[in-house]
Amino acid sequence: MKNVKHDLFSKIDSVAPQHTIFASNTSSLSIKEIASATKRPDRFGGLHFFNPVPVMKLLEVIRTAEASEETYKKMMDFGQGMGKVCITCKDTPGFVVNRLLVPYLAEAVRLMER
Repeated sequence: MKNVKHDLFSKIDSVAPQHTIFASNTSSLSIKEIASATKRPDRFGGLHFFNPVPVMKLLEVIRTAEASEETYKKMMDFGQGMGKVCITCKDTPGFVVNRLLVPYLAEAVRLMER
C-alpha cells in the first residue's frame, strides 16, 4: 500500500497547484513516509476516519513535525466542517485509538482462549 500511495502522491505533487494541501487516510502507515513522495511535506498531513464514516464522529488528524501551522489548522477546520470531533495525533504507529484498542483486543482473545 505504501508504494501505491507514494506513486499517487508523487504524481499529484507534479501537477497540483502550490497551495494544495495533501492528506492521506490511514490507520497505520507513517504520514511522514508517505509525504516524502512529495516536494512539500509542510503541506501534508494524515486523517484517520473511523467506520462507518457517516456515523462515527471521531477523526484523528495526524500532524508531522514538517507540517506547517497553516496546514494543520486547515485540516482541523476540514474535519470540524464535516461535523467530526478532531483530535491531534503524532505520527506514531497506531496513532491514538488503535494504540489503545489493540491491547484490549489482544486481552479479549486471551480471555476467549481460556
